[in-house]
Amino acid sequence: MSTPQDGKSVGDSAPRSRREARERARRAAAAASPEGRSTGAGRERRATPPGPPGTPRSQRPPQPRPDLTHEDETTEFVAVSASRAQRRPAGDWEEHERSETSSANGEWTGFHDWASEDDHDEHGSHTSYEEIQRQRRRKAGRSCLLLVLVMLLAVGGAGYAASRVGRISLPGMSETSPDYAGKGSGSVTIVVKEGDTGTAIAQTLLKAGVVKSTGAFVTAAGASRNFGSIQPGRYTLRQKMSAQAALDLMLDPKSYASTGTTIPEGLWAGQIFTLLSKATGVPVADYQKVSPTSIGLPPAAKGHLEGYLFPSTYNFGKDATAEQQLRTMVTEWRKKVAPLQIPDSRLHEVMVEASLVEAESRLSEDGPKVARVIDNRVNQGMPLQLDSTIHYAEKKRGTITTTDEQRAKKGPYNSYLNTGLPPTPINNPGLAAIKAALHPASGGWLYFVTVDPQTGKTLFADTYPEQQKNEQVFHSWCKHHPGKC
Repeated sequence: MSTPQDGKSVGDSAPRSRREARERARRAAAAASPEGRSTGAGRERRATPPGPPGTPRSQRPPQPRPDLTHEDETTEFVAVSASRAQRRPAGDWEEHERSETSSANGEWTGFHDWASEDDHDEHGSHTSYEEIQRQRRRKAGRSCLLLVLVMLLAVGGAGYAASRVGRISLPGMSETSPDYAGKGSGSVTIVVKEGDTGTAIAQTLLKAGVVKSTGAFVTAAGASRNFGSIQPGRYTLRQKMSAQAALDLMLDPKSYASTGTTIPEGLWAGQIFTLLSKATGVPVADYQKVSPTSIGLPPAAKGHLEGYLFPSTYNFGKDATAEQQLRTMVTEWRKKVAPLQIPDSRLHEVMVEASLVEAESRLSEDGPKVARVIDNRVNQGMPLQLDSTIHYAEKKRGTITTTDEQRAKKGPYNSYLNTGLPPTPINNPGLAAIKAALHPASGGWLYFVTVDPQTGKTLFADTYPEQQKNEQVFHSWCKHHPGKC
């Protein structure tokens, strides 16, 4: 084995760390010193002045190397690129080695494979130890980022299911939670409250003896796309049912009975106040005191509440105030009407006409026809002559017809004396009536009469003689049903 002039064997391995590189340099310097003295800690070195300007580097007095044993830990050594080294001409390398192997005594042997970062212009391309660490950290960072993204996707999917079903970490719950088999037997009623999650429903079912474990029901609910359609109310189920069978029965409308307050179509605001008061215990006076401007009415309402309390079933909390309840109903009206895209300029007219349609038609197919009669009479300047407007002005229900005295009273809602539409809606219409007012049927009808109030059968006519014949049918019905007209 040949030995280079720096005393390092050709077969020696490259230093594995900066500390090892410094140690090799110290030993090489000590071995090359003529006196064989140590250059360890505490020994002061004297700098040798350089030769005159222009003196070749190989002929200049050797410069002292820094004491490697006391070298600042921040001094960086970098690996020389072999590819660049191989491209350097042999003569250049010899001169390079002679310039780098000088020491304080002129015989110090330096590094051939390692160099300071400041020497990269002379030694070619290289990669610093810190740069290698930074690259590793970047790779590790990208790997961690990818892992985090994968975990977020997994957790997000679980989170969506949990948001529909509820928290799924009940004691004793697992994928192998015990479960009954079959559709059960007997009958049991459970109540789902407003805001109940899947786990809350599961606990209710467990206490009632419907399911064998909460975990089994939560698992079934989490796998169902229709679980979110379960509404607050009473459900008639059976005992000892499988979790899936219990869920299927809860999704069956036949097992459901609402516990909320149902507001039918066509009621006046005052009637709605009475229903809400009975259901929630809030005094009627509290509803009457609510300012219409505080519950989100549209500008078209002009401060009038009538017409915008949407008919539906509501499950109000025990502490819900009158204002909160009415605001909920107006919000529901907005949700239902928004898809219809009614122009603001027509909203008031549509809502007034919808209330008339709601009051005057019993069958869904008659609604658009009634709307057409209203439009045709308004366009021709004819009074509407609708008994429903008189009933609203009198605030009396129970009869189909009106008296001569009632029809003779002057007022903005008397459609026998006034032409055009009433100033406001006369009730709170449902969605079907609103759609009918927005899209009336095509026809030339100017008259209609409900000839059978029990079934809602209504006849339409273009001319007054036709209307008179239809009225005879109505009078015949009233004759056979005393006290109903």
